Amino acid sequence: MNTEAYIASGILESYVLGIATEEEVLVVEKLAQEHPEIQQEIVLIQEALEAYALTHETEVPTELKSKVMAAIAREASDNHEEKIEEEAFVKPLYPPKKPAGMSLWAIAASALLVLSLAGNWLLFGRWKNTEEQVAVLESKNLQVAQQNQVLKASYQQEVGILQSGLFQAVALKGQPIAPEAKVMVYWNKQNSEVYVASLQLPTVPAGKQYQLWAIVDGKPVDAGMIENDTLLLKMKSFPKASAFAVSLETKGGSTTEAGPKGDIFVMGAV
Repeated sequence: MNTEAYIASGILESYVLGIATEEEVLVVEKLAQEHPEIQQEIVLIQEALEAYALTHETEVPTELKSKVMAAIAREASDNHEEKIEEEAFVKPLYPPKKPAGMSLWAIAASALLVLSLAGNWLLFGRWKNTEEQVAVLESKNLQVAQQNQVLKASYQQEVGILQSGLFQAVALKGQPIAPEAKVMVYWNKQNSEVYVASLQLPTVPAGKQYQLWAIVDGKPVDAGMIENDTLLLKMKSFPKASAFAVSLETKGGSTTEAGPKGDIFVMGAV
């Protein structure tokens, strides 16, 4: 048994304060017999609570004291016979001791103090958890706002390219390995500029990267690596091409001499 974990659980404090359940009391008393360190901890808790209670003992208002004592008397009268039976069969092995001069109010003050500290700690923990959740949400909202701004700028650039009338739009359609994949290529035949946008490609596996290819004179030519899947990206320029394609390559890509080594995901003729 891990006695340190059991001592740290708080059950011994409940036992000393008299607020533990009957099952917990039986377990504590059994373990106290088997483990001297648990018995010693019980004594230390008793002494600590007694010292605090004696130090902070205050006079209870007369009116409140009268009401409490009256309630205690009624309770004692109602349960007198039941208590006699219980005491005949069950007696705590290590009942919380009360030193001479320590009043019932001091013990009650100690119990209330412990319960108050426990309640405050619980509320503090909940507050900290809520504060952290709010911070996470604010961070996520900021990230979403920034992403939206980037996407908006990208779309504005894409619309500007289309409205300029200088670019030819080439739709690259999904191949058997990824039928739903799509990519748009914008090619300016006057200045040879090439852009890719509106990428809808499967998530890139670790260590892999998409690569654009221009089909020139029937051969694939490296047109550049695709660094992300959200922005309008400028690729290598080509004065002529009959088609474009995108393959999935080892990170860093392949060369024109070697050609595509990975699968072709999208392709489209000019």
